[in-house]
Amino acid sequence: MITLTNDQLTVQVDELRAQLHSIKRHDDSREYLWQGDPASWGRQAPILFPFVGRLKDDQYVFGGHTYHQTQHGFARDRRFAVVSQDADRVTFEQHDDDQTRQVFPFAFSLQVTMTLVGDQVRINYTVKNPSNQHSLIYAIGAHPGFNMPLTAGSDFDQVQLSVQPAEEYSRIILRGPYNDSNHPTSIDMHQPLTINHATFKNDAVIFKTAGSDFAATLTDPAGQHGVTVATQGTQYVGVWSAYPAQANFVCVEPWWGIADNLNADGQLLHKQDMHRLAPGQQAQYQFSIRPF
Repeated sequence: MITLTNDQLTVQVDELRAQLHSIKRHDDSREYLWQGDPASWGRQAPILFPFVGRLKDDQYVFGGHTYHQTQHGFARDRRFAVVSQDADRVTFEQHDDDQTRQVFPFAFSLQVTMTLVGDQVRINYTVKNPSNQHSLIYAIGAHPGFNMPLTAGSDFDQVQLSVQPAEEYSRIILRGPYNDSNHPTSIDMHQPLTINHATFKNDAVIFKTAGSDFAATLTDPAGQHGVTVATQGTQYVGVWSAYPAQANFVCVEPWWGIADNLNADGQLLHKQDMHRLAPGQQAQYQFSIRPF
């Protein structure tokens, strides 16, 4: 386990999965990050790559070949290497190998940098295409879970979700594990939304952010503690908790990609909201977490 610290935060990171393990403020002993529970959700803050969400029938077709891949891709279950480390910053890397090419026929490098800046944890993903011949097609996202509520004696059904900008958003509905973006609804976020477990009976609440800056804040009103996840350039942000299993956590998920559409034909070249990197190019994606 790697520990990062500055004058306001102490953060622990699972070095094998490049996954956040603990977020604590120095003026407060409470744990902000969900610690995982197999009865509801055993993960904590996995990285989603090279897919976000589920593929139809867990497969896709590229170059005449059918490849199998489970929900959210493989990066979250593979070992990362530490590239550099300081007291308040660490960078991890994962790249393609014989194993990944069995399910994803592309060369890639994925770097994850976590930096403590004041009262925030800033997370940066850098995707590189090392090929000198072929484009890289992928999606990427984050899935951090937070303990909610954060105050002893408080109740999950009191937790509030607010967003900035506070306005009406297009909401993408999931039909089973697939998105129905052809029939979006709207969600009015001019005022905070008080959530409960049934909020997630149809899976995640998905905001279509369409590349605009967006911040989602979870607040436990009993103690006025919570977290803000601020995103830059995301296509979507999902807010999720387990259902029908009921546990005291909520995930705020920046997504640069989305699950297959209901009408997806399985062809990778047709898949909705995928990113393409030309040979030798790279792209960066970032968001921040601020506990309060």
